[in-house]
Amino acid sequence: MKKREKAKYGIGSNECYIYRELWNYDKKVIFFGLEEAAFKVLAAYGLILLPAWITGMLERRVSFASMVSLIAVIFGGYALVSVASTYLEQRNGMQYIPFRVGYMQWKMESKVLTMDYQRYEDEENQKLLRKSEEAFYGNYYGLEGILHYDVQILAAIMGLILYASSIARVSLWIVVMLFGVSVIQMGSFWLANAYELSNSDKKAALEINRRYLNRQAYEVAAGKDVRLYQLAGWLSGYYRKANKKYQAMVAKERSIYFANDLLGLILQFARDGICYGYLIKQLTQGMAVSDFVLYIGIVAGFSGYFNELTKMFTEVGRAHKKISFFREFMDVPATLHHGEGIQLPKEELTFDLEFSHVSFSYPGVKEGEKVLDDISFTIKKGEKLALVGINGAGKSTIVKLICGFYTPDEGNIYINGIDMRELDIESVYENLAVVFQEAFVFSYSIAENVACASKENYDRKRCVEALKRAGLWEVVERLPKKEETCLNRDVDEEGVSLSGGQMQKLLLARALYKDCKILLLDEPTAALDALAENEMYEKYEELTAGKSALFISHRLASTRFCDKILFLEQGHITEEGTHEELMHLKGSYAKMFEVQSQYYREERETDEREA
Repeated sequence: MKKREKAKYGIGSNECYIYRELWNYDKKVIFFGLEEAAFKVLAAYGLILLPAWITGMLERRVSFASMVSLIAVIFGGYALVSVASTYLEQRNGMQYIPFRVGYMQWKMESKVLTMDYQRYEDEENQKLLRKSEEAFYGNYYGLEGILHYDVQILAAIMGLILYASSIARVSLWIVVMLFGVSVIQMGSFWLANAYELSNSDKKAALEINRRYLNRQAYEVAAGKDVRLYQLAGWLSGYYRKANKKYQAMVAKERSIYFANDLLGLILQFARDGICYGYLIKQLTQGMAVSDFVLYIGIVAGFSGYFNELTKMFTEVGRAHKKISFFREFMDVPATLHHGEGIQLPKEELTFDLEFSHVSFSYPGVKEGEKVLDDISFTIKKGEKLALVGINGAGKSTIVKLICGFYTPDEGNIYINGIDMRELDIESVYENLAVVFQEAFVFSYSIAENVACASKENYDRKRCVEALKRAGLWEVVERLPKKEETCLNRDVDEEGVSLSGGQMQKLLLARALYKDCKILLLDEPTAALDALAENEMYEKYEELTAGKSALFISHRLASTRFCDKILFLEQGHITEEGTHEELMHLKGSYAKMFEVQSQYYREERETDEREA
């Protein structure tokens, strides 16, 4: 798969994207955020005005009764603003969670569940997915963090405008000086932050290593080897080494931030000295004491807002990196048609399948190393074809290509005469069933695993019939809750575990419930003994009558009932024919069959002697 050029997602673009999605989700959330910022500024400004107003009343020698009344009104108004600010802050602290978890994270999960498997499996996209998940880690992290920080940034900007316009009435030069000092502080902080970010990849690698070693220490499955081979010291040594490097990097970052804080204190001392000196001079030249009190508070508030703005810009920058990863993952393009393209006809009982000069290589392998090289074969409607060969010959890759998990590098795959690239892949999935070697089931009811649907949406009669045809109903019927019994104990303590043979019957029931038109069996009986495998394949032969089917196995005796057998070696079809024809040919198939037959005879003789 060719590497795509990475899209660039700037802060402005990300902000537009987030608020567009938030507007579509619930526009009231945005307005509540604006109200929070406005009341936050009003509450802070009111706290500066209160002492100035009281001082002004004392200067004007307002009567005690009038002063009490005015103070009651002023404090009442301030209390209302303060209560509104506190309420909005508390309320809005939770308002973004449903948007983050129930809407945006759901969008990513939907992308994961529906994207092309080849794209999903790609190592680069897997790394991107891990980074994307960080956008949803917490309230003040990633996506939700941006929304909280934006409110604080907006409040800081509004406060700076308000305070700058107020103090500019005394001296424009003070405003310029305050901005200049604040810019220096901001630059110093960003330099320290830039150093921290420059080490982020190294720290991430060390953190991954530390987490891995931590998991191994608590992993029950690894506990036996750790004790038997006395690996505790070895693993602890790796952990201490990684932790020492991590702590050294953190210590250096802290020292740089300490230098930044020290510079900030020096600048703050110089700024306050200049401002207070200027205001004291104005006070000696006739400035009202109430104005002096007001402007002293504004100078301190101005500095606080600028420091807040500096930190918030940095936090937003970090959070936007997570959003950029998320958007890049969401924009991974599809190679197949989803909901579009040609639909397979529903009225036909089965389809034919054709490989025409198909070649394929997995991503990352050396150029020229093909897993499949110029493969051509046809499965006619209702025909059963067996694909055999040693492990690594490319058999399972053929199944993945038929499933649309991968697309050929060269050549074409046709279903019912239509190139798969032109088909709606959802239509292919509807008509295809696969029983893989490794059984995967969810820890929910047997019926839900057979029907691949929730309890409210499956047909119980059809489910029971599928279990009966697969030969599993006798086992299920004896369970306390029958087909409603949960598999495994992850969700339900009364869940049950099925044996290997029972699990294969469950997967067969799943395929039968789906009533597919093409059935693929990718070595589903590899974990069974020869007798159990033969029993399973006899059942497959019976239940796939009239269906197009592809059987993959490295045990050749199980393929004798197929209409045709293909022998695959090193990505090439080297032999083709019926079992009798291939045995008569005395090639690789015949040699492998003889070796396996001898093994089975010896195994049977051993069992008879032990009996």
